Amino acid sequence: MIVAFSVAPSGGTSSDSVHDAVAAAVRIVRESGLPNRTSSMFTEIEGEWHEVMEVVRRATEAVGEHGTRVSLVLK
Repeated sequence: MIVAFSVAPSGGTSSDSVHDAVAAAVRIVRESGLPNRTSSMFTEIEGEWHEVMEVVRRATEAVGEHGTRVSLVLK
């Protein structure tokens, strides 16, 4: 399957950086070893259902460490 997703924090303090949160998510995707591509709007991952959804879960949790809420768009 191919999944395109974007994830971003909200509700953090003024010292929290969206850049740091997104970089943490992208790092998880790249370290997964699954074929992937990151563009300005989405990160695409290709693999089996359980592999792809595990990466999305881990990336979302990593972003959640940078704010009180997380926005996730999954296609």
